[in-house]
This record gives sequence, structure tokens and C-alpha cells, in this order.
Amino acid sequence: MKAHRQTIYLATLTLLILLLPLCHVSGQSYYRYRVQLNGDGSALWRIMFYSGAVDPVDTWDGFQNKISILLDSTANVTQRDMNVDENSVQINTTISAESKITEYAFLWLNFSHVIGNQIVFGDVFKAPSFFTQLYGDAALQVNYPSNFGVVSVNPPPIVRDDSDKTLEWARTQDLVNANSNIVLTSISPRESDNQNPWQEYTVISAIVAVAATLSFFGFYAFKRRKNNTAVAASTIVAVTKFETEEDKVLKILRLSGNSLRQSEITEALGFSKAKTSQLLAALEKRGSITRYKNGRDKIVNLTENAGKENKNGKPD
Repeated sequence: MKAHRQTIYLATLTLLILLLPLCHVSGQSYYRYRVQLNGDGSALWRIMFYSGAVDPVDTWDGFQNKISILLDSTANVTQRDMNVDENSVQINTTISAESKITEYAFLWLNFSHVIGNQIVFGDVFKAPSFFTQLYGDAALQVNYPSNFGVVSVNPPPIVRDDSDKTLEWARTQDLVNANSNIVLTSISPRESDNQNPWQEYTVISAIVAVAATLSFFGFYAFKRRKNNTAVAASTIVAVTKFETEEDKVLKILRLSGNSLRQSEITEALGFSKAKTSQLLAALEKRGSITRYKNGRDKIVNLTENAGKENKNGKPD
């Protein structure tokens, strides 16, 4: 009987351990870093923030400030000029009824050190509090060009897929604490074809794959729970520094089929109700939109005059 109770206890404990990633994903916000290396030494950084629909996100100015401080600190460590492509800086937000995915993106010029036919990177992580200057410790995925192969990588990634040109670390803190150094070299098409895509997989990789699958389904369940309630149409808002607040309102209307509830515009853009009402009143006055009452809310429709204003904000 005692042995039977111990068996039940161990089985229950194992199940709880497997479900921990699921609970974490479905109930909490989290970040994930994705870096696409380029052969010229630049790298496209994408930082994904998975959160609830009403959770606050970083502002444009806040994101710009983080990038500026980070590049200055890494330039001091690497003794290389660090720059960012100004036109590449973006904040993209996908919103649904109960979840939100915010993507911060920028193209980091001179991120890697190109030496002959090799790409060497990792020295930037020696900058003090590297990831703390961004959004803290999180998983990191690095993709490299298809015509390159791995010569050496330190610290060892939890996933290395030579066929998919992918390296993954579970914690960015591992790269900060270690003497990070990753060396890639260009390879011929024949060498690339002869690589065995399974030769680097280990038992740890299999465990991580199972955890990632559980996390995916957990996040999907988080987004889809309470599905019996009315769900607002998903809206993608691309914010650039050249857009005015009125431009953002018109853009979200176009992306949503030219019609949205006023409350949905307020939620999607993160404005206050008063600010949204003020912007819509100005747009309505110059004929870009029309509004009508619908219960306690208002329906906002884009007119044919939208986007035809001259520089003075008046219809041509």
C-alpha cells in the first residue's frame, strides 16, 4: 500500500512539473528575443512581448532610448562603431479580445565582426547589463545566413539546427555570464547539402521541444479562453515615427475594413477615451470620418475623403 501511494505521488509530481510551462504562459506576460544575422555584419533584432490585451507596452520614445543607450555601451566594450538603421525601427502590435503581441524591431548595423569569410559575434554581450538595458532575461533565438555554417559556439545552445540555421538559448543571462563567442564561416553549396541535420540533437533538445509545444498550446488556450463572448476583430497597428496620431487613427480604420467601434480604437492605440474622442472629432470635422451612436458606444466609419487632405489638413 505504501509503495502504491508513493507511485501516485511521483506521478502527480511529474504531471505538475510538465504543466509548469503551460501555467506560466497562459497566466503571465513574457518576452522572447529573435535575431537574424546578415552576411554584412548587421542583425535584425525582433523582441516579441506576449501579454494580455490591456497590459501596457513600451512607448516609441522609451524603445528609442533603450536602443541608444545599448549601442553606446556596446561600442565602448567592442571598440566598434555601432549604429542603427533609423528607418528600421518599428513597433508592431497585434491585438485580439484577450491577448496582445507587441514586436519591437530594429536593424543593428555592425553588430557582428566580419573577418574574411567568417562572421564572429558575442562580444556585444559583454556590455554591462546588456539584456537588462532592453527587456530583461528571456529566451534567445539566432538565425544565420543559409550559406554559413557553425565553426564554434560558446556558451553551447540548448538547440542547434544546422539545416534550419538556428541557435537557441533558454536564458539570455547564460550569454552574459559566459565569455560568449560564436564563429560562423561561409560554406560551399555541396558542404551545406552534406550536413547531417540530426547530428547535433541531444536528449536535452528533445525535452526542450516538448516544453515548447506545451507552452505553445498554453498560450493558444490563453488567447482563446472565454470564446463564447463577442470577440473584436484582430487589428495590426504599425507605428512609425513619421505618423501623426490622426494618421494612426486613419490607418487602423483602413486595416479594419474602414469601420470600428470607438472603444476598439481607444484600446488598440492605447489612448485615453478623452484623447480618442478629441482626435475623432477633429477628423469628423474635416470629413475624414463619420460617427453614429450604437448603444453606449459609437461606430466610426472612414469616408472617401480620408487621406485626400492637403498639408493644411483641409480637403483639396
